[in-house]
Amino acid sequence: MMEDELVRRRKWLSHEKFLDLLGASNLMPGPSSSELAIHIGYLRGGWPGLLVAGICFIVPAACIVAALAWAYVHFGKLSHPRV
Repeated sequence: MMEDELVRRRKWLSHEKFLDLLGASNLMPGPSSSELAIHIGYLRGGWPGLLVAGICFIVPAACIVAALAWAYVHFGKLSHPRV
């Protein structure tokens, strides 16, 4: 999806540059998609781009995980009827 959006549609990167970044992201531990998005943000906007890309890519996932954790803690202790 990122390749289609960034290389084909928006033409922000060449296919070769995208593959170079993808290969470098695969060498680092952690989720490759996050690292790739943050690196592309840095290439497009410098340090401010890195921060914006990082925040926009990581914060929504962190909010979803926090909401699921809250729901688990809040509703996970409900007694279930015995069958």
